[in-house]
Amino acid sequence: MNAEALFDSLAADYEQHFAAPHRRAYDLLAWEITSARLPDDRVARVLDIGCGIGRWAERLLDLGHTVVGIEPAPAMANAARSRLADRHGFELIEQRVEDIADAGGTFDLILAMGSLQYCDDPPAVVRSAAPWLCPGGSIAVLVDSCAALVVELLRAGDTNQAIERAGTHRGCWRQGDRSAAMHLFDRRSLTGVFADAGLHHVRAYGLLVGATVWGRDELARRLNDEPDHLEVERQLANVEAIADLGKQLLVVGGR
Repeated sequence: MNAEALFDSLAADYEQHFAAPHRRAYDLLAWEITSARLPDDRVARVLDIGCGIGRWAERLLDLGHTVVGIEPAPAMANAARSRLADRHGFELIEQRVEDIADAGGTFDLILAMGSLQYCDDPPAVVRSAAPWLCPGGSIAVLVDSCAALVVELLRAGDTNQAIERAGTHRGCWRQGDRSAAMHLFDRRSLTGVFADAGLHHVRAYGLLVGATVWGRDELARRLNDEPDHLEVERQLANVEAIADLGKQLLVVGGR
């Protein structure tokens, strides 16, 4: 199954998908880091690559910014259109980002929250998107951490798959009987992609280091039962040297 088909199958319940404690936590941390890149003195123009059902687009519109969403999965795009039908400042492009030569002007912020890793050629997408930034603009990309996945597989006793994922930097996201192949990145490889695209001031953040240390179940317990634990994860995310230990890897760079 390709990524568009998998995401289409999740569209109806995708909001609930982020009710899981670990997803809710990394989503919040990613939002805090990337939204800080928005200008605070004017309306920003944001490009959301893989906007899904419009979760982040809605937040950005609520802040008064304008959003162009790119979403190739039909059910996801339909959900975004329905969700944001009455909102001024939202435009939807129903294509794969690889097939878009011009996204319609320049942007203050370009987002790819979990979408870049499913593209055929992620470095090419970043190279293509970099010129779409206005001076001073930023690109923020969220992907699964290769190192964290390898640790998770080793903990589960799946040594062969851990070695394969580490060597190939390719993975597979499974939801029930559905799956989609994806690229895996570490901090060095993804920051290198940004540098090769001519982006500057590149910074990596590891989101949910606790998931790698204790596993998702224990992390979920701590997030639910220990009110201060999200602050622990927030502080760990800002230690760039351990970014690869985050379950999710967030890299931000500017023009």
